[in-house]
Amino acid sequence: MKLLLRAKKRLRTFFAKGIRLKTLFILGVGVALICLGVGVILINSIFFYRSPVHLTGLRQPPLKALAANHNIEIGNFAIPSRLNEAPYDYLLTSQFNLALVDNQPNWHFTDADLRPTPTTFNFSRIDEVVNYATAHHMAIQAHHFIWGDEKWLPDWLKNGGYNKQQLLELIHNHISVVGGRYSGRVEEWSVVNEAFSRAQHLYSLHDWWADHIGDQSYIDKSFIWARQADSHAKLLLNDFNDEIYSGTSNTMYDYIKSAKRRGVPIDGIGMQMHIDASKRPNKNEVISNMQRFGDLGVSVYVTEFDVNMGSVSGSSDYKDRLQATIYHDMIRACIESKVCPSFSILGITDKETWYNYIGTKNANPLPFDKNYITKPAYYAIYEALAQQ
Repeated sequence: MKLLLRAKKRLRTFFAKGIRLKTLFILGVGVALICLGVGVILINSIFFYRSPVHLTGLRQPPLKALAANHNIEIGNFAIPSRLNEAPYDYLLTSQFNLALVDNQPNWHFTDADLRPTPTTFNFSRIDEVVNYATAHHMAIQAHHFIWGDEKWLPDWLKNGGYNKQQLLELIHNHISVVGGRYSGRVEEWSVVNEAFSRAQHLYSLHDWWADHIGDQSYIDKSFIWARQADSHAKLLLNDFNDEIYSGTSNTMYDYIKSAKRRGVPIDGIGMQMHIDASKRPNKNEVISNMQRFGDLGVSVYVTEFDVNMGSVSGSSDYKDRLQATIYHDMIRACIESKVCPSFSILGITDKETWYNYIGTKNANPLPFDKNYITKPAYYAIYEALAQQ
């Protein structure tokens, strides 16, 4: 009987040890699987980053962190209708640190008039974008106080029969009120846009303000009034066709040189850089052109960059490589010039480009396609910023 009891006791001990060993084995396997999972997640996060909104192909660190290594800001278009669209919101705030408030500062725009009457202002759309940028700790570049494109001016102004002095008073009032409202919140203002390209009638364009005032005297005055309205913001003279040596850039160079002597408070030249990919700019020429403006004591801001592929023939692969090369070269030009504190792109995906609204087919000028898929242009931006 005693032998039977001892046998039962040993058997229970054996099974107890077996259970403990089995438990330890299961726990060990569990810990190993957890460690393996964590390792996979870490590797995935390093080499293939997935965003919270399921965007694929994004690299780490974000573009804005790389740009900071060069002491430049990288900007993009804060489009009001897209700010509640999760992928757009995520890309804008995670990759960029400068928000472009573009269109809303126009006197008239399709979704709202900033100047509905001569004596009233509607700030709702600008406020929306400015508040969004502020909430996301983004600097702000605003476009434009004064732009002579007739379609962005209200009918009451165009049909008002105002004389020169009255027009100048309207400009003064506009800049004082708008600039004063956002004083200290906007880092960079495009004060006057396309005055010189339009004076040369490029693409048959005209400057409504110069045509109706009778001269370009409003340019000096606009900068003086802008400085009075906001003593903090950088004040830019913005245009296109000025990234290379051209009639436009030469005229702007001569104007800025003389304006600085007169004490006009111009802080920078804005280069829109809407690049036609069939006319690829030479990087070294762009650098040289930027530096000659730097020698005048002004900085150079790339304000509306994109690369229009509409006039380029060839395979999709060829177009992608060409576009990527231009993105890379122009960002490097900004960095290597040492006078370019910000580089801004006018849009994130090809579905919201301004070319879609002027009838340009197959422009596809931006770093993400219509479905938020990364294009070679995105990787070109990344590589250009990642270089020393």
